Amino acid sequence: MLALDERLPEQLQASRPLPPLRTQKLFREGALQIECCVSKHWRRDAGQGEVSLWTVPVLEAEEMLVFAPGRRFAYQRLQNLRGRSIATVRGYGYVGSEYFQRHDGADVQALIHLVAQGRSEVGILDRLEWRYLQHEHAMLQGARWQVEEGPTINRSQLRLRLHQQQANRLAAFNAAIRSLQADGTLARIVARYAPQAHVVGPVEIR
Repeated sequence: MLALDERLPEQLQASRPLPPLRTQKLFREGALQIECCVSKHWRRDAGQGEVSLWTVPVLEAEEMLVFAPGRRFAYQRLQNLRGRSIATVRGYGYVGSEYFQRHDGADVQALIHLVAQGRSEVGILDRLEWRYLQHEHAMLQGARWQVEEGPTINRSQLRLRLHQQQANRLAAFNAAIRSLQADGTLARIVARYAPQAHVVGPVEIR
């Protein structure tokens, strides 16, 4: 967001980190005006779509399964998750959630811990976020945090969500995002914080 801020005509003012459900409530009420970086699929609940404007895609989320050690199972399609208890994050939306039972944690680290300790046999995690956490948190290399990476189950385009009150600023946001992608700035930022990520070019980041 700092790099984006430098390319906008007006300076952004960041809020403190908030839980997902709190963020959605404040956005719906207009107390928050910008949310980064989310999928349209995650914000389909009542009262969200009506107040939302979406920028061009910023990144692509690659949602993957992570398994408890030794508990990997065969996966080919979302229906293979039917009836399973899956570690998730409270307030996050998940494709295929109609098939499985959610086991919510407070955040992504709690999700990983649920799986690593065998309290859930599998979890759903964004691969890029997993790379970032592995880079930033040495504790995830410890025995108590070990999980097995599994297959990708879904890809989502992540965008900035602007409150409808910001309709006159949407074009400026889109131009700034395209600029960050075109000159490679976005790819360099991702490579710095998630160095194991696969960066193909100025736009494609996996």
